[in-house]
Amino acid sequence: MKNTWLIALREFRQLVRSRGFLLASIGTPLILMIIWLATGAFEPTPATVTIQAPEDAVRSGTVIGYVDRADLIHRIPENVPADLFVPYDDEADATWALEQDEIQAYYLVPADYRQTGEIRRVSRQLSPEFPDQNLFNWILVGNLLPDASADELSGVRWPLAGGPRFVSISAEKNVDSGPNMMMPMMVTMMIMIPLFTSGGYLLRSLAKEKGSRVIEMLLVSVRPRQLLTGKLLGMGALSLVQYLFWGIIVWGATQVAGGSVTDLLSGINLVPSDVLLLALYALGGFTLYSAIMAGLGAMSPDMESSRVWTFVISLPMTIPIYLWQALVTAPNGPLAVALSLFPLSSPIAMVMRITSATVPTWQMALSLALLALSAVGIVWLMARLFRVHTLLSGEAPSLRRMWSALRMTTS
Repeated sequence: MKNTWLIALREFRQLVRSRGFLLASIGTPLILMIIWLATGAFEPTPATVTIQAPEDAVRSGTVIGYVDRADLIHRIPENVPADLFVPYDDEADATWALEQDEIQAYYLVPADYRQTGEIRRVSRQLSPEFPDQNLFNWILVGNLLPDASADELSGVRWPLAGGPRFVSISAEKNVDSGPNMMMPMMVTMMIMIPLFTSGGYLLRSLAKEKGSRVIEMLLVSVRPRQLLTGKLLGMGALSLVQYLFWGIIVWGATQVAGGSVTDLLSGINLVPSDVLLLALYALGGFTLYSAIMAGLGAMSPDMESSRVWTFVISLPMTIPIYLWQALVTAPNGPLAVALSLFPLSSPIAMVMRITSATVPTWQMALSLALLALSAVGIVWLMARLFRVHTLLSGEAPSLRRMWSALRMTTS
């Protein structure tokens, strides 16, 4: 056990001072936070977007409801389709109509709208675009300023404080307009980058040790499984330090912006239990992918021969990133559920769902169980590949060679 900890300490010390680690741990989040702060994520003042006259941007057959608790809307402007917006007495009636597909969405104008300027748009699923938003905004402005002409209304500034709050009845979570709509992607990237970097570091470390013949000296004093365990522990500690750096940077950014971490979590619909789930998925994803990369590194004579395999192994984790818009807009749809249950993509797909929807408990439990079983199984298999004859071999990795190595260890 002592040798395992020594290897872990050596791995940690060697990589924590590298330029690549410092850039990924400090530089990347700093750039993301600067961009985020520049967009005004914590800006307390209302947005000021010029009102534009309505255009025929809403599909034919679309019906949008509204609940006017502020008793503001007394007329629909002439240039707004008469059958597009339907009034409802209360939110329950509007929600029932939405569930029965009688309307595609509805707006809720609260009683204190004149003081706060805040409204909600409720729909079945979130969407990146809402063509009816400008039309409803035109209705609000027309009723706030009933004596203004169309030309005068076109010069009015956006009357909603910071934009509407979008709500999905299927997701049961709110999403603010503006910078916070990108938060599921930002949280996902903060989970994914350490997974990529830790696996890459492990692969490069093994390749470097093979090339310099350090691996031969290590195998004189330690067993292959001790080498694997030590490297995984060292990489795990490195990832924890990376998350610690990121947490400090996020805390500092919230202080500079005049906010708090609690405000940030509420803005992205996260509660403490969600943060715990994110940590579990990060741990499971790290164990799974680091073990796979370690097995690949054990069979690769150098980095060049493992590049194609690195891409193939990482592909399942990047698929949710490519499909993030589909996952965030339909977080409880079949595609999102399938990707969040498949162990190789669940660390990323489920993070997207958690930050944009209320995920059924059974799906989270099943997903975590599958991820944990897969991680344990992969570590067990890769430990069998960490044999002297495999580590010292100069052959390029292949499925046939991997199968032969596994059969050899079981015989």
